[in-house]
Amino acid sequence: MSVPGFTLRGARLPAALIGAGVAIVTLLAGPAASPATASSGPVSVASASVRTATNASVSASLTADNGGVLAPGQELVASVTVTNPTDAAYTAGSVGLWLDPQPQKSRADLASWLTSTDTVPGRVDLGTATLPILEPGASVVVRVNVPAAAVPFAGRTTSAVYGIGATVDIGPAVANARGSVVWNPGDAATRSTVGVVMPIVSPSTGDGLISAQELATYTAPNGVLTRDLDGLQNHATVTVGIDPMILASIRVLGNTAPASATAWLDRLSALPNDTFSLGYGDADVAGQIQAGLPAPLQPTALGYALDPKNFSPTPTAIGEPQTPTSTPAATPSPTPTPGTGQTLPTLDRLLAWNYTLRGIAWPGDDTLRSADLAPLAAAGLGTVVVSGGNTNADKLDSTPNAPQHSGSSTLAVSDQRLSEALRQAVSAPSDLAWNAAMSKLNAQLQLVSAEGTTPRHLLLALDRSWPSSGTQLQRTLDALFTSPFAAPSTFPALLSSAPSSELALTDAPESQTRIDSIHLLLQDEKSIDEFATILSDPTTLTGQTRAQLLTLLAVSWQNPRSDWTNAVSGSRQATVKTLHAVHILPTENVNLVSAQGSIPFTVSNELSTEAVTVVLSASPSNSRLEIDAPTTKTIPQDSRATMLVPVKAKVGNGQVILSLQLYSPTGVPIGDPSSVTVDVHADWEGIGALIFGGLLVLLFGFGIVRNILRRRDQRRKGEGREDEEGAAADGDASHEATDDASGDAEDADTRPTPGGADG
Repeated sequence: MSVPGFTLRGARLPAALIGAGVAIVTLLAGPAASPATASSGPVSVASASVRTATNASVSASLTADNGGVLAPGQELVASVTVTNPTDAAYTAGSVGLWLDPQPQKSRADLASWLTSTDTVPGRVDLGTATLPILEPGASVVVRVNVPAAAVPFAGRTTSAVYGIGATVDIGPAVANARGSVVWNPGDAATRSTVGVVMPIVSPSTGDGLISAQELATYTAPNGVLTRDLDGLQNHATVTVGIDPMILASIRVLGNTAPASATAWLDRLSALPNDTFSLGYGDADVAGQIQAGLPAPLQPTALGYALDPKNFSPTPTAIGEPQTPTSTPAATPSPTPTPGTGQTLPTLDRLLAWNYTLRGIAWPGDDTLRSADLAPLAAAGLGTVVVSGGNTNADKLDSTPNAPQHSGSSTLAVSDQRLSEALRQAVSAPSDLAWNAAMSKLNAQLQLVSAEGTTPRHLLLALDRSWPSSGTQLQRTLDALFTSPFAAPSTFPALLSSAPSSELALTDAPESQTRIDSIHLLLQDEKSIDEFATILSDPTTLTGQTRAQLLTLLAVSWQNPRSDWTNAVSGSRQATVKTLHAVHILPTENVNLVSAQGSIPFTVSNELSTEAVTVVLSASPSNSRLEIDAPTTKTIPQDSRATMLVPVKAKVGNGQVILSLQLYSPTGVPIGDPSSVTVDVHADWEGIGALIFGGLLVLLFGFGIVRNILRRRDQRRKGEGREDEEGAAADGDASHEATDDASGDAEDADTRPTPGGADG
């Protein structure tokens, strides 16, 4: 037979069944008679068979209802949470509630008592309750009710804080838990004035701006930003630090901003609370100073995120002062939209807000040094909200007031232990957790009240997380400001109270690992600023880089989180990709056979949204080549272009290594250098000309000789024909002469001779 978390075999089965039966009977029978009664939440039991856990170990926690405050006539209700982290189930046990009869004298005594494991002499048992079967990995809550008449200190006429404890016995395991309860008989207690400072920030990001989709989520009902405003209702004394990145993220979207986001912005502007500006992205001011910056960085441009079509018509301005004040060290975003005459919002307009308080810096808990104060004051941040853990407050005999002066700076020191309890209450996931947190808060407030008749002026600071719900935040503030030991106060009123001379800042520098990471991010930004000189408007890249850097420096990243390391790594990889987005493509060896010419090289621009203007410079390794001048060309976004390098070859053959480097028009090297081998054959051109000339001479000579020979041949043939014709003519003449002679003879024979007649 098997049961989740444990197994039973052989002879163990009957014993296990018997044990389970005993447990069930115990549950049905209920606890033994005592001044207390108990009830527990539902428990899931997978099987009726239970075995005793070996290496027994359970844990327990204790809290009293009603925020740990008990008034006359009320019963004391304590909740004990018992957890079984082992892989075996426990049989039923018991929970005993007891009281330390000696009231706590100070906050330090209470803190020591809550963490102590010493036996309490003379402790008073208040009651017991039954603990049911506890399954592996399960938790159960046991409630112990102590009737009002059975409360040992019910007759006390002055308020006090008492320690209560719970002892859990379950099988071989024993666990103890401690808590506290505040007795409030209604006497006139000294009420401390309490101010609360609360940040309104978004979840950690490294994107520079919050996307429209994220804004819709954050400002939806029960979204993280909506919870902040919900909880502030009816609590106008709470001072609010606003991250201007949230304002800018909504405004850069123009008319396409989610309706819930613009409605949220309208609600924020309607708050009656005092407000001040955090750094953009809630960037860590202390870390920046410790990294060597003379002043905290400011955003430089957000024009890269503006789409002109989203600003026609012009969106309604929300929360802006009549005349926006300039952001320190900020460069306005480009305003004119070419070709339309439309004006886009400037950087100042995107960040503007009608703050009621100015010059306030709020670094993270325990991150400030005394040396950081002067640079912050010089940057206009003369008031610094400091966590009490960054001071000697815990070592003082009494609770100090919030303000403290150091040089030209005013420190607003939050009470660390009260702030931690407040934060736990605001983010409590359940009523049980809320009561536990408020018990710590109320007990400390009573002990501060008991320190004397002079009211203390205390500052409580929430952290950069978010309330679990708007109602939980409002519930916590309601309980705090209606406490018999506290009265609400504004931030300016606290700062005007008398400072505590004993309070002093204790240096708590940030870790060297974080500072080293900040150095790397700053170096990357410098590289991007130089690279951006290849753009017609460098701010489209540098503005985005600065915004992303500031969000990576957010205080919320300071918590021990591995994802900040991953975010920094991702940012650095993106920087490397950008810096290598413009580069010369590899080229094979080049053969140069002329005295001068142009060698083509292909340059790639992989930036998807920006055209670049680059200068290609080439340098030969020896004097066989001479470079005329660098080549400049504008390459469209996400494309390639051919750039020609004009060269002249000097006398001599051989190889030349041509070193290539891209530059911006301002002379900044772009990308990695490259090289190509050029085989120079500069004298081949003359030799080729001679050979060509010789060939021409031979060709023409051959033609001439051929023509001469042909003509001679023709002449010879012509002369032969003439000789034949001459011989024929001579023959004809001879025949003619013969014929003439014959004729003459014949004529002579026929002619009479003189005197012949005589004859």
